[in-house]
Amino acid sequence: MKIQFTSHFFMTVFSFAVLLCFPACLKQNAYANPVVGSNTDSLMSIKSLRKLHTMGMIEIVSKSMTLEGVVVANDEHDNLYKSISIQDSTGGIILMLDGSALYQTFPIGALIRVRVQNLLLTDYRRMVQLVASVDTASGLLVTSGIPAPLFSKFIKVIKDNSNVIPLLVSYKNLADSLQGRLIKIVNVEFSAADTNLTYADKKNKIGASRSLKFCLGGTIYLRTSGYADFAGVKLPTGNGELVGIYSVFNTEKQILLRDTSDILLRGKRCTGAAWLKNLPN
Repeated sequence: MKIQFTSHFFMTVFSFAVLLCFPACLKQNAYANPVVGSNTDSLMSIKSLRKLHTMGMIEIVSKSMTLEGVVVANDEHDNLYKSISIQDSTGGIILMLDGSALYQTFPIGALIRVRVQNLLLTDYRRMVQLVASVDTASGLLVTSGIPAPLFSKFIKVIKDNSNVIPLLVSYKNLADSLQGRLIKIVNVEFSAADTNLTYADKKNKIGASRSLKFCLGGTIYLRTSGYADFAGVKLPTGNGELVGIYSVFNTEKQILLRDTSDILLRGKRCTGAAWLKNLPN
């Protein structure tokens, strides 16, 4: 089932929201109906799940399906909020969970099985996510994850400590199909304008995007939450490699750091014609 949200809907004046709610508002959650299914639910790939989604729409997964994926990022360092990122061999996706200290239940490397029936596919600024509820009564799309008391109804940890090797990606190969996946980029460095900054504004709890330049051309932005425990750490000034979760914000290509141990920028900074063309932020 697909439900479309247009720009006209989001521009509706808030004072008319109640009047418009009957014909235009949606309130849907995955746990309004009993969770059904069993261990014999059909297994689907993350790629197949993502194909059910059209940008700007909401899809309710109605069939009895499950997916299996390895946790590649969680909230251990507070750079992800109430969500984990999981991937299989075909793709990745953000799974929203309404709980705290998720890393204790779903550590990086855990292979989990997720029952997706009754869950919903949405996107935030073109970043696809799997959620448990949506509410547009305020005139905006508000989503939330699976409530902590229902984790065991939807999610089963199959095994721990799965080995995950990040996918090495060049700038030209960064694409939406990589959303939610653990990737590795090399021969990159922060722009000169950003090298005196910290990852984010820890004091005021304000997130930030810092530009990472590929020496051969192209820019990706390192996105850090103001709540991340490393938000106040100064950015490294050298050149090197970085591992993180690929993300997008509209047309901006982003990478989310799990921990500062995933970034190794200790080499000499770029030189050469290709790099000079890439100087502007």
